[in-house]
Amino acid sequence: MNWWSKFIAFINTPLTPPPAKVDEVAKAKVIKSAVEDATVKLDSFEDAPVIKAKPKRARTKKGTYKGDDKSTPNVNEAWEGGKAPKKKKAKKPKVKVVRVKKKK
Repeated sequence: MNWWSKFIAFINTPLTPPPAKVDEVAKAKVIKSAVEDATVKLDSFEDAPVIKAKPKRARTKKGTYKGDDKSTPNVNEAWEGGKAPKKKKAKKPKVKVVRVKKKK
């Protein structure tokens, strides 16, 4: 080899050693154990307590109450969440029976 060929071969040689052979079985075991360590068990939602918030009236930017848009019958824009609270039944007042004695 002449000096030019040696120079080109010297420049093109990699400075890092060739990569070592990887044992695929050992690599798979390490990955499997890492995945098992990183696995998190989450509680189911069926066991969680249900918290119901009271319905609130929707307000405009000025702070006044919003009205319901009648063109959308399945959504009530006047209430946050889109549903109005159930109306409470009014209790009927007890009627007192007053008996009047008749004069003879």
